[in-house]
Amino acid sequence: TVSTLSLCDLAGSESVRHTGASGLQKKEGGMINMSLLTLSKVLTSLGQKQSGHVGYRDSKLTRILKNSLSGNSRMAVICCISPSSRYVDETRSTLQFASRAKLVKTHASTNEVLEDAGLIAKLRLESA
Repeated sequence: TVSTLSLCDLAGSESVRHTGASGLQKKEGGMINMSLLTLSKVLTSLGQKQSGHVGYRDSKLTRILKNSLSGNSRMAVICCISPSSRYVDETRSTLQFASRAKLVKTHASTNEVLEDAGLIAKLRLESA
């Protein structure tokens, strides 16, 4: 069986007004926030019953996670929040993100990699 494990640390999405970031750190935080926004849009699309177009190609993150977010996979999201009243906006946003992620339903099943003899035997059983 061939498997893939994708782990994404999306830390750094904090508001610039709290971190005081500037220069390269500010630009990096902005890029993380844009990727999170795109991921959130993809999760919203996947969580709807009739989703239509899902914008996986709108960011590198969603392109990388495409196989993990849809189809034959199991998905888990761990969100960290702060009890501090200073970060109430970030906490609310994180909880909203988590609720969108909960709406995504995937259907994991075992992928079998068969040797030639096993494949021939399986095909014979199907045709019999």
